[in-house]
Amino acid sequence: MDKTALLIIDVQYDFLPPSGSLAVPNGQDILPVINDLLDENKYDWPVIVASQDYHPRGHISFASTHPPHKPFEPLLVRDARGTTYQQTLWPDHCIQGTRGTEIEENIKRKLGQWGRKVRLARKGTHMKLEAYSAFDGDAYPGEQKLPSEGPLSTYLRKRGIEKVVIVGLATDFCVLQTALSAISASFDTLILGPAVRGISPEDTDKALVKIRNLGGKVIDQDEIDWETGLNRWFDL
Repeated sequence: MDKTALLIIDVQYDFLPPSGSLAVPNGQDILPVINDLLDENKYDWPVIVASQDYHPRGHISFASTHPPHKPFEPLLVRDARGTTYQQTLWPDHCIQGTRGTEIEENIKRKLGQWGRKVRLARKGTHMKLEAYSAFDGDAYPGEQKLPSEGPLSTYLRKRGIEKVVIVGLATDFCVLQTALSAISASFDTLILGPAVRGISPEDTDKALVKIRNLGGKVIDQDEIDWETGLNRWFDL
């Protein structure tokens, strides 16, 4: 596993039922699996990346930024790069300084036990830029930004990483885009099915098909022997 990194995508309170402002249906079901993956007695990840939506108020993706439009409506917007695209508008979520932006407490506690092996990637920090992929985030070890180390893909390469295991929320948005970024950067990419959940069942199925078609691997629930564990799926 010395060449395999675990990427934990957006396991934050605003994406978790029952009270998250943009709760992913059944999102809480992935927590036991991710907790198991963070058990130091079972696994020895050389690198763990936890991504975090970290929006300023008035973010370009918020419906409240574009009155009178409502959450989940599509809207053509122009971002800070001058790109015009169709944005799905969201309820306000993961606003800096709110509980909703925090990583779920048990996951956060377990991450703390891994020390300097953990890297935090905050994304969506620019008011006028959308960012779904963890590879689009600013990378922090803990809370200290290291701009000299470059993007997440560069950091992973420096650490000798060749394969990424992706878990988290939501399959049809941030998990999908993180997987596409990883595949584009030539990392072997594995999605652990029991540890991801999506917003729309139809779009989740499409996302997993797309990942498979582009060369990623998706491990389904029925492919796992929970008695023998998950390690065999992570070996290069």
